Amino acid sequence: MDRPVAGHVALPDDLLFMEVLVRLPVNRLVRFKRVCRSWRARIEDAAFVRRHRDFSRAAPPSILVTPWKYSIDELSEDITFYCLRPGQTPGGFEARAGLLLEKAACPGGITKGIHTTHCDGLVAIATTTNRIFVCNPATRELVALPPGSPDVNYQNYPSAVIGFDRCRNQYVVSRYFYRRRGYGKLSSQFDYDIGHEVFTLGGDSWELTVDPPQAIGGMPPVYTGEAFYRVCEPAAAQDSRSSPLLRFSLRDRTFHLIPCPPAHPLLYHLAELDGKLCYVNYGASLTTLDVWQLDEDGTLSTAQWSLRCRVHPGPRYGNGSACYCFLPLWATGGRMLVMVSGIGQKLCWYNETSPVVEEVLDLEDESRDYDHHVVPYRESLISISKCKV
Repeated sequence: MDRPVAGHVALPDDLLFMEVLVRLPVNRLVRFKRVCRSWRARIEDAAFVRRHRDFSRAAPPSILVTPWKYSIDELSEDITFYCLRPGQTPGGFEARAGLLLEKAACPGGITKGIHTTHCDGLVAIATTTNRIFVCNPATRELVALPPGSPDVNYQNYPSAVIGFDRCRNQYVVSRYFYRRRGYGKLSSQFDYDIGHEVFTLGGDSWELTVDPPQAIGGMPPVYTGEAFYRVCEPAAAQDSRSSPLLRFSLRDRTFHLIPCPPAHPLLYHLAELDGKLCYVNYGASLTTLDVWQLDEDGTLSTAQWSLRCRVHPGPRYGNGSACYCFLPLWATGGRMLVMVSGIGQKLCWYNETSPVVEEVLDLEDESRDYDHHVVPYRESLISISKCKV
């Protein structure tokens, strides 16, 4: 008696797309969009894009590296992104950063002095000339946002940051600007008039919000917990009770004052770890660094900080004041992935409970004569112009 011939079993389309293809990296999905019109439509569908983003959020991040030069006004026609992807071992990374997107043409040029922030595969690129670009390096889409309100700030700090408004299901870029900024001729007092506005991706114009209650300084901003955090301009603090941190809530579009932890004035950075705002500053001496964590979000009266860990960089990684940048990027299993600048620029693992340091990557070996912006990165299919989520 002949054996029955096994037939081919075809996966239902919903199972194929929403359980199988949705787990693939973006570069493969971009190729699959060329199979036929129906595949293109399914991969570009908002439900598919959203589910792919959710899988990406749950996976360990890659590290996005953007080389840049210190030149403030010099223009370049392009920008390049490198990606350090997770390795085979849990919490590990590949030995070298691979090229993700090379020379993305920026309409009208881009200053070599930039700052980058990331949210769900979208990278906001703030420049010293107040131009702002948003790029999805994985899909190679790059959009120049329309000009915002005029800014008289002569210091030209790149001020934009990108985040996700869960309440409105929108990706939002935030920027501040100065209508007036300087010191009075007679009183020598710091005098300013500051504004703030947001741009919703998929829209066509900036929207003014309430004005910030204090002046804002040049420390890079951070997005976490549906809010943008910035450091106040030191000259704006009228007394010791003034808060050096501003929180802009995407939910109610208002500002709140947040007290800072005990801080040394020579160094401080904001970072996000495990969904919490962290504040890095020198400890009791200039040979240690304290990482504080905001445990209870809220207003001036309710916010609480706790000391997450104390780090001893050591002379090899810029001990003391030579360590001018200690930026935590990601935390897992009691370790922090940190970018250290001082003696060169390096990515290192720091153990939060012991002085163990493990070097991951020397960024100077990757691209010399450049500084580097480094952010955790999770690729997505999100379209900047259509912004389907």
